[in-house]
Amino acid sequence: MAITEINCELTRRLERIAGLELRENEPLARHTSFGIGGPADLLAIPHEPRALCEAIGIAHEMETEPVFLGNGTNLIVRDGGVRGLVIRIAGEMGHVQMEGEQAIVEAGAPLAMLCCQCARKGLTGMEFAAGIPGTLGGALIMNAGANGGEISDVIEWVEVADRSGSISRMASEELSFGYRRSTLRELGHAIIRARLSFRSGDPAEIHEKLCDTLSQRCARQPVSSPSAGSIFKRPEGDYAGRLLETVGAKGMQVGRAAVSMKHANFVVNLGGATARDVMGLIEAAQNLVYEEFGMMLEPEVCVVGED
Repeated sequence: MAITEINCELTRRLERIAGLELRENEPLARHTSFGIGGPADLLAIPHEPRALCEAIGIAHEMETEPVFLGNGTNLIVRDGGVRGLVIRIAGEMGHVQMEGEQAIVEAGAPLAMLCCQCARKGLTGMEFAAGIPGTLGGALIMNAGANGGEISDVIEWVEVADRSGSISRMASEELSFGYRRSTLRELGHAIIRARLSFRSGDPAEIHEKLCDTLSQRCARQPVSSPSAGSIFKRPEGDYAGRLLETVGAKGMQVGRAAVSMKHANFVVNLGGATARDVMGLIEAAQNLVYEEFGMMLEPEVCVVGED
C-alpha cells in the first residue's frame, strides 16, 4: 500500500477515537521551541491516556512507527517534516495530583508548573528544574537535570504504553537513568504518567531557591531567544560551552542560525532559520572543537524528520 493510502486509512481510523485531536499537514515549527521544522503528515494530540493508547495501538496495527513529541524543547525537526504520524503529549495530558509528599503527574505536565505546585505545598526536590521549559515526559526520556539535580532523583515509577498500546509500570531502578539518558529513550515507549516523591520543606525557602535558580538561568542563557536548549552533552571532565567559547564559536552564524553570544552551547534562531542552517552550524562548531582538542562533541538534542 502506498504511503498516501496508508495515511488516509490511518486518518480514517484515528478520527474515530474520542478525545483525540487530529491535524493533517501540521507545521511542526509551531510545536518546537526552535520555531523550525517542516510539516507532519498527521499530528495527533491525545487529551487523555485512553486516547493515546488507542492511537498507538492503531498505528501498530498499520505498521506505522509514531514519533512522540512533548513541548519540542530538546528537538530539531528537519525542514522536510515527518512522514506518517506524530503524537504530541503536552499540556492536554498534564494533570498533576498531589498526595502528601508524593504526586502522580501526567507526561504532558510542564516542569515549570510542577515546580510551582511543589513550592506552594512546601515540597522540596524540584528546585533544580526551575526554568527548564520541557514536560515531565521529555525530562524522563533524557533524565533532565541542572544545578546538581536530576529528574531521576524524585521518580518512584513510570507508567508507559508500549508499541502496541499496552500499559505497564516500570520502577525507577528499571529505567537505568544516566547522564542525559534512560531506558525509556531506548525502548521508544510513550510515557503516560509517573509517581514522584519529594520531601517536606519550608515554602519560603523553596520559593527563594526557585527564584535564585531561575535568575541564574536567565543571566547565563539566552532564554528570550528561540532555541532547543543545550546543543551538546557535557564531555567527561569538561564543559561543552567552555570548549566552544575557547575556539571562538560564539557569534558564529549559518544562515539565520547563530551560536549565542551569552552561552556558546546554545544555538538560537535569529528569525527565519531553517533546520539546515542549524545542522550546518552544529557541524561547524563540532569541527572547530575537534581540530583544537581532538574531541568530537556529542549532540544532546534529538533530530527527527527528512531534509
